[in-house]
Amino acid sequence: MESARAADEPHTPEAGEKRLRIAAVEPYYGGSHKHFLDDLARTSRHQIELFTLAPRLWKWRVRGAALQLAPALNAAGAFDVLFCSDFVNVADLRALLDPALRTLPLLYYLHENQMRYPLSPDEEFDPYFGFTNVLSCLSADAVAFNSDFHRRDFLQFLPEFLPRLPDYDRGRVVEQIRAKAEVLPLGLDLDGLERLRPEGGVSAGREPRRLLWNHRWEFDKAPERFFAALDVLVARDVPFVVDVLGESFARQPPVFEAARARLGARLGRFGFIPDRDEYVRALWAADIVVSTAKQEYFGIAMAEAVACGAWPIAPRALVYEELYGGAGADLHLYRDEGELVQLLERALRVETLAPPPHLRRRLEDFAWRRMAPRFDARFAALAGAARPATAGD
Repeated sequence: MESARAADEPHTPEAGEKRLRIAAVEPYYGGSHKHFLDDLARTSRHQIELFTLAPRLWKWRVRGAALQLAPALNAAGAFDVLFCSDFVNVADLRALLDPALRTLPLLYYLHENQMRYPLSPDEEFDPYFGFTNVLSCLSADAVAFNSDFHRRDFLQFLPEFLPRLPDYDRGRVVEQIRAKAEVLPLGLDLDGLERLRPEGGVSAGREPRRLLWNHRWEFDKAPERFFAALDVLVARDVPFVVDVLGESFARQPPVFEAARARLGARLGRFGFIPDRDEYVRALWAADIVVSTAKQEYFGIAMAEAVACGAWPIAPRALVYEELYGGAGADLHLYRDEGELVQLLERALRVETLAPPPHLRRRLEDFAWRRMAPRFDARFAALAGAARPATAGD
């Protein structure tokens, strides 16, 4: 188990403000979950201490994390708020906490929706994990989703999921969760991205243009759809170079190594880039960023690339319509594989490919300098002005 830790450079509250001590519980501390918590701890004015487990064996994390992490929480002293990710079974965690912690206000934060998560080819649907989301929502004092699409999708599907459970008041469950549901989007470190902008700006005239696919190397990101589209472009002799980035695990879809062999000289970077600065430089180098995901509730990898000037191409579904819809959506969002190829070929062949400024402005709303105060205010509201002072005041 990772040790609890606070932000390296905690912000100093203004005169008269109370600095809260917040326990952030994350059993799957990796990828976008880690990125989010690290940035929140760094930008919050409160003292956020992390209680985490390594990002592996996700089903066991959901089932057993409360048993593993409760002792560390109990030993850590007094807190003002508990902040738990959707890998936490909130009911189990509260049952295992000491009485003083058990009654603390708890904010449950949903990155994904296990009722709707796509199944890999070798697994069957297990309602336990979706039901854990439901019970955790009911057991928490507040429930936040990382996008409005996610909130709407969760609440719309909830009545369809609940009939799997017999002999209970389904309507009451739905309304209790609906009353708690709010939206607190992930923040984007736009200032950090801008710090690594190439000198002289981003070149709009590079040939051939550089594609980027920067997602987890797993089935739910549908890499086979992306590589199939590249095969069509190769057959049409469309010029491009492609960077294939993202975290991979012990088991990964075989399509990656097969595509690596086929793409040859068209392949640029291939694999995970552990150094953050080097990764950001790869984002700035991209002309076009592509998603083929089957599930996405915010899409931080895509959003960061767009913030670095890449032209987005993504499914006309999921959160992408919320972020990249509106004016010019027909140039960014596709309905099927045929439209994906059409949008890719156009973006690769068109004379100029200027990044759309309205999308960059839209992403400004998620900058941490704007989002951190929203999280801070929510924590303060949960803690309540009358709560006794704790360590860190």
